Amino acid sequence: MLAGGELGMLADLDEVPGMDRDNEMKRRHVFNDRPFCTYKGHTSDVLDICWSKHYFLLTSSMDKTVRLWHISRRECLCCFQHIDFVTAIAFHPRSDQFFLSASLDGKLRLWNIPDKKVMKWNEVEGNTRLITAANFIQNGKFAVVGTYDGRCIFYSTDQLKYHTMINARSTRGKNSEGRKVTGIEQMPGEDKILVTTNDSRIRIYDLRDLSLSCKFKGYTNQSSQIRASFSHDGKYLTSGSENQCVFLWRTQYESANITARKDRNNFYEAIKAHNAVVTCSVFAPNPNRILDQILRNTTGLRSEEAELEEVDAEDTRSEPAVDKAGARSKHSKAKQPQHHGGYVIVSGDYDGEIKVFYQFSKPKHSSLPESAATTAATTPSSTAN
Repeated sequence: MLAGGELGMLADLDEVPGMDRDNEMKRRHVFNDRPFCTYKGHTSDVLDICWSKHYFLLTSSMDKTVRLWHISRRECLCCFQHIDFVTAIAFHPRSDQFFLSASLDGKLRLWNIPDKKVMKWNEVEGNTRLITAANFIQNGKFAVVGTYDGRCIFYSTDQLKYHTMINARSTRGKNSEGRKVTGIEQMPGEDKILVTTNDSRIRIYDLRDLSLSCKFKGYTNQSSQIRASFSHDGKYLTSGSENQCVFLWRTQYESANITARKDRNNFYEAIKAHNAVVTCSVFAPNPNRILDQILRNTTGLRSEEAELEEVDAEDTRSEPAVDKAGARSKHSKAKQPQHHGGYVIVSGDYDGEIKVFYQFSKPKHSSLPESAATTAATTPSSTAN
């Protein structure tokens, strides 16, 4: 969604002496309140969206079609017809010319966009053939689909032939029969995948031996299409929840209890920021761009990294060439605010409200407590139409 709102402190700004709350909220404005563009073409609910690296956008719908768009155009570029609801789509990670679609007819299709036709397809076997999630892993080497009964089935991408399978379910208890898979995502920099299911559990599996690395609990996901996702560095997980909260976990949590199981993680942060089911919560893939914007709005200056990028850009245009070393030295010596990275989360709920949270990381080797270097923010209620 290309929508957002004004960024403001999570704390009550009215309690801070001498601070104008409205002005402070405006200074943290990062996202436009109005949509950048609106795409129209589907005749029923949109079930999934997927961006490519070159700003192409795929959308799938209950109207049994997948539509292709580009950020530079307002009209639909191409429509790919299916015979049932299209529940999941994914661009090939190495080429915008191919994408994967999964449908409730139990079929997985690999499409060639320029040729507008299906290259390969396969069909899920078993009593329950409904496909509810799909994605590429290992840089496109394999395609993975999730089913209504909790299976994750792997196919080789080149021929879409069956490779292996994981049953994402508990070994005993009420969740041993398997519940709907709502999300599949590869862990950044690791040979592991994240699987979200409708038993209110999130699981990470090691692809080397298909073993369960860790199971995360805390959030509620019994019937929604909620799915968890990683931060850009893979250190954290976030997910929406049916109890109106945004949830966060560390992917490598070290418990002080030496008897605690290493493959279980019940420690989480829950942010109550919505008044409806939180259907989506994602980390910004490049948080520094947003954090730098916040820094620029609140101080009137940019971070040193942004200033140096501007110096490099000016160097390419100037005649004669500027002394980069001298320019960098001048900028590095100038007194200007700096940040040390951080995280940005965007969440949306069933009522169409979108909220944004940010956190600046504390400097390395800092003696400050974590709370002193952490700033959280949220948008006021911004309704997405």
